[in-house]
Amino acid sequence: MKNFIWDFDGTLYDTYPMILQAVMKVLQKNEVTADEREVYKMLKEFSSKKVADTYGIDFVSFTQDLHGFEAADKREPCPFAGVKEMLAAIQASGARQFIMTHRWGEDTKKMLEKHDLLVYFEEIVGPEMNFARKPDPEAILYLVNKYQMVPEESVMIGDRIMDVLAGNRAGIRSCFFDNEGLLSDVNADFVYHSPQEMTQLLKK
Repeated sequence: MKNFIWDFDGTLYDTYPMILQAVMKVLQKNEVTADEREVYKMLKEFSSKKVADTYGIDFVSFTQDLHGFEAADKREPCPFAGVKEMLAAIQASGARQFIMTHRWGEDTKKMLEKHDLLVYFEEIVGPEMNFARKPDPEAILYLVNKYQMVPEESVMIGDRIMDVLAGNRAGIRSCFFDNEGLLSDVNADFVYHSPQEMTQLLKK
């Protein structure tokens, strides 16, 4: 692989403990009682929009509240162990790296800067660019076309089914980051369980 398009939350950064807590607070605010494990699986299998739709909450207000609760959380999100070494190895090989995320681009940049990781990425595509949300391939196709990527040499890497579907629908390769064993039967070209393992994509 020569072009790596990364998801951010749950793939590069271990942010889901904070995201889940914020989601549960949004549900509580809307007087919804839900099983935390079921909500977490819904987040990983689908998205926060699926949670909002399931419990009949307007997605715009759901998202605003979610960001508010996340911002109030004083814990600092950190990359998974081995991420910096993995990104450095990929960059050293001459491959190019990008991020395509549902998190706001500026927020993503700030988090990367805190851990000296921003230098590894050529572009971050966030929701402020108004592309259709994953699993729609629109944002991936934007990157593929802008940087003239060869599809067979390009891969979308993420921890959720929607990341894999977006890559498949864009006609590039897909990689499922399965660090929890929570989901099964994910139709990805590659499945890896740690950042260290994902450097094997350089040989694919």
